[in-house]
Amino acid sequence: MLRARVDRPRCIGAGNCITIAPTAFDWHRGDFGKAGVVDIASVEEEKLREAALACPTQAIVLEEVAELLPWQLRGRSPTRRVQRTFMFTDIVGSTVLLEAMGDEAWQSLLSWHDKTLRSLFGANRGEEVTAIGDGFFVAFESPDDALACAVAIQRGLAEHRTSAGFAPQVRIGVHAADATMVGRNFTGKGVHQAARIGALADGGQIVASAETATAGPFPTTDPRAVSVKGISDPIDVVTVDWR
Repeated sequence: MLRARVDRPRCIGAGNCITIAPTAFDWHRGDFGKAGVVDIASVEEEKLREAALACPTQAIVLEEVAELLPWQLRGRSPTRRVQRTFMFTDIVGSTVLLEAMGDEAWQSLLSWHDKTLRSLFGANRGEEVTAIGDGFFVAFESPDDALACAVAIQRGLAEHRTSAGFAPQVRIGVHAADATMVGRNFTGKGVHQAARIGALADGGQIVASAETATAGPFPTTDPRAVSVKGISDPIDVVTVDWR
């Protein structure tokens, strides 16, 4: 059986856990910038693990407890420091789309979106870490692979709009950083930064940290310094011209 807790200093209030498992997690009473555990027994273990993996800073700690020996914890996954380029994607205005399209049409669109993006992750040597509602958290070995994938996604969506009349607007953030690898998941400040950079993008945009993108093969805007929640120092970012 699983036991869950939220490491509040790590929690950045992304809310992914609440979106995925709203009966198990909710905003912490008195602190709506932090999530808290409500009732983990209300969801299946698979859903609980999905919510934990969706946390960009791995603030949700799941502990597998031997049912007959509740004081004895099983071994945790080994950790190591790695260098990766992280990508966060997200459909812009998904709630409005869902309401306008209805459940059945939305699920069909989401299935097409997921299949399309996953094929491009694989073609560009990206490893899907987790699906986050209507977006993805993906890790790449190199910035060039991540940027090529991001450009391919935006170009593919634009082509589909021309040929089929519609494709959802997707925002993408890209950032290369050191991180701690825990099993197949990643955690650390760099992951937090990547998630925040992704949130800066509008639909149809690719926003990347300046260090990640300016040496790459695609033209960018001039760097601009931005302040993001949870990070004390400003981050220099650029918008990648994928057209």
